Amino acid sequence: MLQLGADNTRLPDCDTRSAHRGAFDVIVVDSSLDQTPLIVEQEFPTVRLIHLESRTFAGAARNIGVRATKAPFCLMIDSDCIPRPDLLERMIARHREAAFAAVGGSLRNGTPKSLSGWTGYLLEFKEFIPDAPLRDVNTVPTANVTYRRETLERFGYFDDDMWLSEDVLFNWKIHKSGERILFDPAIEVTHLNRTGWKEVLSYQVSLGRCSAEARRRGGLPGDVLLRHPVLITLMPLVRLLRAAKWLARMDRKTFLMFLLISPMYLLGGCFWSVGFFKGARAASR
Repeated sequence: MLQLGADNTRLPDCDTRSAHRGAFDVIVVDSSLDQTPLIVEQEFPTVRLIHLESRTFAGAARNIGVRATKAPFCLMIDSDCIPRPDLLERMIARHREAAFAAVGGSLRNGTPKSLSGWTGYLLEFKEFIPDAPLRDVNTVPTANVTYRRETLERFGYFDDDMWLSEDVLFNWKIHKSGERILFDPAIEVTHLNRTGWKEVLSYQVSLGRCSAEARRRGGLPGDVLLRHPVLITLMPLVRLLRAAKWLARMDRKTFLMFLLISPMYLLGGCFWSVGFFKGARAASR
């Protein structure tokens, strides 16, 4: 997790490749078992690294990063994302236009030569492609978002015991309270998607299971599936039709790719539904 905070204390000579001219700090929260700490220390000495000894869920890592800075704005991207140089500048500019609780941006497909990568990308991020419109939304991916600090503090941060969907749950709390979340497609990162059918489909099971848990905790739209599990069987087709309608309106080239991979998209929806059903059963016990 990369945490960028607009702050009054600048880490000198920090190479973040950002066009933002104001002061900011960079915090990397890492719980990997590889050479990440050594790489950060050697190649980015002005970046603050918080290395955790045990594997940590993303929500918990974000909470640690937020609490490590006093920044009024906290920008978050994930380790599988490559930001545009003007990302931070655009984020802060949007926040200063209006009292947004959060501002999120688009995710460009970083695995365009992989059919499995395309499938996972569209299953997760079809509503946040670069050709999607500027609009108010009820959630944005934490792979590319900036929150006001006061928003994070007021709504109690992310649930740190959830592996996935903790961002959807947190954003729903914000939206339900009447606060605004803006999606701006010009604020862009490139997302390096999972590839390989086994990897992509098994991840859909995890997403489905955690989606059920988020609905159990927060009353998100679709919690009717928890009360009537038989409806879960319809979700793969419902999601396929929704995606077709959305992409046909937004991006013709992406829609043509969607038509090519639609059988696998439907299969991915089936795996998601299996995960959701497992999560629903666990919630009912």
